[in-house]
Amino acid sequence: MSISTELSSVARSLPLSKKIIILVLLIIGGATIISSLWKLNNTVLVGVPENGGVLREGVIGAPRFINPLLAISDTDRDLSAVIYSGLMRKGTDGQFIPDLAERFDISNDGKTYTFYLRKNLTWHDGKPITANDVVFTINKAVDPAVKSPKAINWEGVGVTAQSDRVIIFNLPQPYSAFIGETTIGILPSHIWGQIASETLAFSELNAQPIGSGPYMIKSVKYSSDGLPIYYNLSAFKDFALGKAHIEEITFYFYPNEEELIDAAQKNIIDNLGGITPLSAQKLQRFGAKVKQTPLPRVFGIFWNQNEAKIFTQSEVRKALEQSLDRKYIVENILENFATPIDGPLPPSSIGYEKKIGLSEPIGLRIQKAKNLLTSAGWEKGSDGILQKTVGKETLRLEFTITTADTTELKAIARLAENTWEKMGAKVTIKVQDLSDLQQTSIRPRKYDALLFGMSTGADSDLYSFWHSSERSDPGLNVAMYANPSADKLLEKIKTEQNRNLLAGDIKKLNTIIRNDHPAVFIYSPDFIYVISEDIREMDLPYINIPADRFAHIYDWYLATDKVWPFFAPDNTASDTASTTKNI
Repeated sequence: MSISTELSSVARSLPLSKKIIILVLLIIGGATIISSLWKLNNTVLVGVPENGGVLREGVIGAPRFINPLLAISDTDRDLSAVIYSGLMRKGTDGQFIPDLAERFDISNDGKTYTFYLRKNLTWHDGKPITANDVVFTINKAVDPAVKSPKAINWEGVGVTAQSDRVIIFNLPQPYSAFIGETTIGILPSHIWGQIASETLAFSELNAQPIGSGPYMIKSVKYSSDGLPIYYNLSAFKDFALGKAHIEEITFYFYPNEEELIDAAQKNIIDNLGGITPLSAQKLQRFGAKVKQTPLPRVFGIFWNQNEAKIFTQSEVRKALEQSLDRKYIVENILENFATPIDGPLPPSSIGYEKKIGLSEPIGLRIQKAKNLLTSAGWEKGSDGILQKTVGKETLRLEFTITTADTTELKAIARLAENTWEKMGAKVTIKVQDLSDLQQTSIRPRKYDALLFGMSTGADSDLYSFWHSSERSDPGLNVAMYANPSADKLLEKIKTEQNRNLLAGDIKKLNTIIRNDHPAVFIYSPDFIYVISEDIREMDLPYINIPADRFAHIYDWYLATDKVWPFFAPDNTASDTASTTKNI
């Protein structure tokens, strides 16, 4: 008799109650085994990005120049950022990582940079990338006929191709921020070389670009009047840092913020940026996922001592500076999408130090400001406005704040007006659209006080904003600031290669400028980005311009899969940045 027959005979002879017990035990045992295997599976298996999916990005404005040499709008720069690659790319920590370049060397005097291209690089059309493409791009950038906004960054820089894979840059003097300039997108010379510099801005290639970045153009949809409705991009399989995980990205274009937000609420788009803090807060209340990261920008009210003599009085500058409620501005006007500041550096900058009495109650600070003015000889006139006799002249605490026509800046100007008028000043607000503001006020320096912002960049290069030589247009020293000690430090900072020494010099400069009170430094804004709930592995890099959000778009993914460790790829999204050397 077989074993199976014997077991069958025994089973038939068992009473029903015992059969039920055995069945229950078998079910429990089976469930325990399955549970144990499931737990083991989840303990051992690792999550990896799942390739595929489509991401829909909404932006304000249609592209005109999808070309790194000509891009002038945020939309131009957004598309250029994902279609083109540079020698270097921004890292997530404010430093730079190799992109088309494999590595680079710097000479001892800091004037010569030698870059080595990776092997087997190709353009989106399959043609090889060589050092000649880099030389061609930089030469076009400085060509006066091209009129590139990038020209000023490359003036005086010599570039030669030593071989197909080696490029040498010769600088007229050491420049500590030069590596950042090498993130400029490289153009394919075999395509653009056929186009004369004078007609480069009119080429159809600006709307149908071929680059070497993580994404390439798949299709474009136009409206009946010829304007693009969207660009559909697909992942480039031969991208230097590995094919992007998200298979397709579609950029939708909207004429204004209202229509952009409407598209988000209708689920037409997944991601959107470039919106106001008030709009971001509204979307957040409806469950939107909002990311924010500091921008290297400083907003303040800059005094023009050449136009308004009252600002030559240090006690006036100091009293007005310490009495403005920055905390209220950030919390109530900017919806906490900013950081209050008291100096020329944003919080994300090298050498930044938070020192202030911003923690003091605003009432106490206003009283101190009043006492300061009184002790310096300022008294109320017959009309209630503070005045002071200096020599044979009587100065009145009366001035105009000029600013741009934006909701936030107008609200800040009104707050400043209300605060300072309670202290005995007479303040007028002048609002202009941005173009008019630039042409009729900023460039000729025709304003008493300018409420505006300056972008310091990732390298904390304050030279063009605070050096005395930059007081006239096209310089950006809108406070008309002049201090010999500051000038010397600014000149030293521009060429300093040692990062530790650089931070120390910037701290000294920060202290000098702060103590001179050339402006009321108010806030440093955040970059606001509303993103899809499905996006994984999104560490925004150090943002200088909105397009920087795409620096690591090839690492983003929409779903994960579980695999055994030995099946996991070496270049998963989680370790891409760490396996690439930071510079």
